[in-house]
Order: sequence, then structure tokens, then C-alpha cells
Amino acid sequence: MKGLIFVYVLTALGVFGSLRKPIIGLYVYIGFAVLRPQNLWAFAGDMSNLSLMVGVAMLAGWALNGFGEKRVGRGGIVVALLLLFLCWTSLSAVQAVNPDVAFTWVIELLKIVAPFLVGITLLDVKKDVRGLIWLIVIAQAYISLEMNLSYYVDGYNRARDAGFGGMDNNSFGISLVSTIGPTLALALTEKRWLLRAGAASCAVLILHATLLTFSRGAMIGLVAVGFTAFVLMPKRPSYMAVLALAGLLALRLTGPELLARYSTTVADEGDRDDSAESRFELWRDCLKVASESPLFGIGARNWPLVAARFGWPEGKEAHSTWMQTTAETGFPGVLSLLLFFGIAAVKVWPTAHRLPTEETRYQVAGARAVVMSIAGFVVAAQFVTLAGLEIPYYMAMIGVVILKDVPAAAEVRAAMPFSAARSTAPRPGLAFGTSRASSKTGMRRNMS
Repeated sequence: MKGLIFVYVLTALGVFGSLRKPIIGLYVYIGFAVLRPQNLWAFAGDMSNLSLMVGVAMLAGWALNGFGEKRVGRGGIVVALLLLFLCWTSLSAVQAVNPDVAFTWVIELLKIVAPFLVGITLLDVKKDVRGLIWLIVIAQAYISLEMNLSYYVDGYNRARDAGFGGMDNNSFGISLVSTIGPTLALALTEKRWLLRAGAASCAVLILHATLLTFSRGAMIGLVAVGFTAFVLMPKRPSYMAVLALAGLLALRLTGPELLARYSTTVADEGDRDDSAESRFELWRDCLKVASESPLFGIGARNWPLVAARFGWPEGKEAHSTWMQTTAETGFPGVLSLLLFFGIAAVKVWPTAHRLPTEETRYQVAGARAVVMSIAGFVVAAQFVTLAGLEIPYYMAMIGVVILKDVPAAAEVRAAMPFSAARSTAPRPGLAFGTSRASSKTGMRRNMS
């Protein structure tokens, strides 16, 4: 009952608040995209149209308020690639094997692109990025708490056997992986220890829920997130200890049964289980389809309709977002999607690797969240078909918001004296903390 009241209060806030401040609707819409209340509290009745109501109100408020700020700065190429993928997918749907199925997916993609555009025009890097990341993390941590309670209290591994929100265990695992990076970024960059402890607690919940999915793709995604964090973290004993502790915790939670399953992912051909081996065969068949229709593919969500041609059961997914997207939208389609995520991460990388100051702490934290989330998703998605997962798109949206502020920051640094500019420059081996030397330089400057 409490869940039902909570959801309807949020819906009312999103619908009526959006007309004056559409950013309220954006927060509620993204929160619902992660929480999926229609699945989390399905016993409370039909909630399938709540997100639609909030989304329509958000777009109406966005229009009434002049569509926000049009400037996207250095993030323009990222926005252009997403719009290109949308247009290419639409063109592919026209000549699809089953256009009705393809255009259904185009509509689902529009439900991601629309809030993306709202976000890049309304969000402010200093006011909103940190709060939006916390929203995504807390929502995912709550779902993870439910999965952990189901496992420990009820003795039922819901994450593995049922998945969540219409996603099977593999897809749900990738959703969790896409959030563990932002959670780590908050845990390592929040100024107050209470918030750091809260983020760390969320990280433990999400990490264990990920392992409970028994998804090999998710496990590989976790490794990618860990490697990215290692590159970004300062090479100092305290930070290395945190990373080592996280790795040991992951190993402790994995256990022998999970370890035996995960080991088949990288085993020799003769030692792979049937599930792992079938993935390679599926990928080869996807490439065959792509070679037959290299420009537009066979239409979005149409691979399951032609899988039977290659001896697979009808409706079989390719178990790879990138391979299936190649077959369905052609090589230009998958290239635009990969470049969308890749360029978003690459462009914010300098900010993510930059030495944070008090003024840029959350800008840097946001950039690191973007890089780690996209890194985990891009790697893990090679093993699961999940092109419509919202979280990576919203993290790329945050990346664009950060990039909008980069030119202004560059102009400020150019106008500053050399000694002042030097105090905020990155130094090798420092990434997640503000350096003592930088602080002392700032103090001397203030005293003078």
C-alpha cells in the first residue's frame, strides 16, 4: 500500500510540477525508468501508463518554457549521433521484414530520446548532475535491496530466476552493471563521509545483486568497470586499498558455484558450456544477415523473426546488443550507436581524469560516473541483447550536460594568471581527490 501511495504521489508531482518546471517531470520519469513500479509493485494494480502521463506533461512543460537552452557546446556530436541512430532505425523499419515490429521499437526509442533532449537543454552541471546520479543510484539500490531480501529472507533467488522489470537475469545484470560505476564515483568523491558511506552501502547492494543474476556478461562488465576505476583512481595506498577491498569483496560474494559458471565464458572451445558456445554461433549468423543487408539491415527487433532460418528457435535473441543491432539496422546503424556511447565517454575523459577542486568536484564526479557506466555497459552488452536499456543513455545525457560547461571553463582558465591556472592542472597519479598542493596554492593566493 505504501508503494502504491508513493508512486501516485510522484506521478502527481511529475504531471503537475512539469507544467511549471519540466525538470521535475524529468526526474520522476527517469526515476520510474529505473524503478519500474509497474513491476516492483505489480500487486497494487495497473501502473503501465504512469510514465506516459509524466512524459507527456514533461514535454508539454518543456514546450511551454521555451525548450530550454539550445546550446550543447562540445556535446553536439553526441546528440547528433543519437539522432542519426534514431533516423537510421526509422529508415530501417520502412523496409523491415516486419515493419510493425520495427516501428514499435522506434516508438520505444523515442521514449528514450525525448527525455534525453529535455535533459540536455534543462540540466545544469553544478545544480543537477549530482542529484540525478544519486536518483539513479538510490533507485537501483532499492531494487537490489529487494533482490537481496528475497535471497536471504525468502530463500528465493529472484534476480536469477525471474529477473526484474521485464528483463531476464542477463539483462537485469547489465542494468546493475551500468549503475555500479556511478555508485563508485559518488563513494569516492562525495565530500561528507555520511554520503560516502551511503554510496558505499549502495555499491555493496548493487554488487551482490549483480552476482546473484549469475550473468557472465554482467561479470565481465564488472571487470570492465573495475579496470576503468583503476585507471582513473590515484595510485596512492589508500585508494589502492579501496580498490583491492572491492575486488576481494566481489570474490568473496562470488562463491564456487558462480565462479564455475563465469569461468566458461573464457574457456577453450572444447570446455565451453552449450550456452556460451551458442553465443558465438549466434553472432556469426548475425554477421551473415548483416552481410546480406549491410546498409539498413532487416529492421529493428526483426532478428528473432529470422532466427529460424539458421536453425534457432523462432524468437531467439542474438545475446549481443552490438551483433543484433548490426543485423537489424546495418553497419551504419550499429556504428552510430557505438560512436554515440564511445564519443560521450571519450569527450568527458579529460574531465574525469582531472584533478578536482571544490568548484569542480561534482563535475569531475559526474564525468567519472559517465565513463565507468558506459564502459561497463558497452563491454557487457556484447553478451546480452539490450539496446533499449535507459540508464546508459541517461549517463550519456549527463556527459553532454558536462560538455556544455567545458568551453566556459576553458575560457576562464585562459583568462586566469598562469600561477592560478597551474594550481588546478592535473598531475599524474591524482584523480579522485583534491591534492594538498593545490589547496596550499589556493590558500597562498587568497592570503596575497
